[in-house]
Amino acid sequence: MKNMAVIVSIEEHSNIQSYYDALTLHIKRLRKERKISQLKLAHILGHNSTSFIARIELRQNNANYNLSHLLILAQEWNLDIHDMLP
Repeated sequence: MKNMAVIVSIEEHSNIQSYYDALTLHIKRLRKERKISQLKLAHILGHNSTSFIARIELRQNNANYNLSHLLILAQEWNLDIHDMLP
């Protein structure tokens, strides 16, 4: 079987980036509603410093939350996984 390259159009890329932007803002809002610092959120997700969360929230270096992060946070915050999506 040949490796199939995934080709994403500029429009699709823009939509994907817009979705990640919305997801990031949504998680940030949930974090702030719970008065959780970036450091505490980093610890919940298994990181030792705020740099990981800061890169995501500042939309740097293509850093994004992934499904594993969302599942961990949903469990930690007693939310349904659907509530984690914007």
